[in-house]
Amino acid sequence: MSITTDEKIFISWAPYSRRSQSLSAELGIHSHLIHYLKFQRPVYAPFKYVLQALHTLVLLLKERPRIVFVQDPPIFASLVVYVYTSLTFGQARFIVDAHTGALLHPCWKSFQRLQKFVYCRALTVITTNRTLTELVRSWGADSITLAGPPINIPPGEAMQLSKAFNLVLINTFSPDEPLSVVLEAVADMPDVHLYITGDVNKAFRSLLERAPDNVTFTGFLPDDDYLKLLRGADAIMVLTERDFTLQLGGMEAVALGKPILTSDQSFLREYFDRGTVHVPNTPDGVRQGIIQLQKDLGRLSEEILDLRRAHQKEWSTKSQQLREFMTMGATK
Repeated sequence: MSITTDEKIFISWAPYSRRSQSLSAELGIHSHLIHYLKFQRPVYAPFKYVLQALHTLVLLLKERPRIVFVQDPPIFASLVVYVYTSLTFGQARFIVDAHTGALLHPCWKSFQRLQKFVYCRALTVITTNRTLTELVRSWGADSITLAGPPINIPPGEAMQLSKAFNLVLINTFSPDEPLSVVLEAVADMPDVHLYITGDVNKAFRSLLERAPDNVTFTGFLPDDDYLKLLRGADAIMVLTERDFTLQLGGMEAVALGKPILTSDQSFLREYFDRGTVHVPNTPDGVRQGIIQLQKDLGRLSEEILDLRRAHQKEWSTKSQQLREFMTMGATK
């Protein structure tokens, strides 16, 4: 038994979500980005979650989908979807797309009991790596590992950057991003120009003030300008102190065929296993990694295209597994 596109919905409580939108496009699901007030500002959370919950419930009751995908975090989005499926008396089922932060970020630890309750009532829970899949299964919930889908970014205009080696650091000023390490690393590399993305209002003023002359803070960019910046780069850097993190920035680099510099962690070594330089999050480690990028740029550029093909092949297998879950949900 198949499910029509009109019977599937993907709910994300965010103003943008490239992963949700890519999953939706690949699986033929209507994507709904539901968001009020300012993004990732905890002070607004109690107010915007109420508005988003009401919006979500009204949408679901109006559309009456039989399969609902929902992005976690926040867990409250999944809770609202669970309430909707309960109101249908089993006619609708839901699948949680659990991001790494939902399971590992300290701010969600206090909601773990609620998380377990909701996950155990889902058709399945998608996680980005095997370690998190096993964690969810230990709670008694069904779970599958799906790092993809590969992001599709169409060809387009590239931004004209400096005459130096242009490196873009995809950054959000999150606590797990070792930005001060990067600034120290590039301070004595005049042949490198580093472009750092992200809303500078979230940064410490002292950090911005001590940036060397070969660093440009781009501020938060509209999507078109952001992609132009990435297309203009020689390579892309994405660093994290948090293990088991699937880096969207790294996936964007793969989509654009840009070599990657990222943190030396087991999961990142496994997922970005070619076309990538893995470094310790230290000034010297990052500096040596940039030198290696410059030296091996041609080889790494060829390898990243090979990695893109490998990810696309893996996705074709995993997506079939997801479609089987959707069919299962429709027949129960």
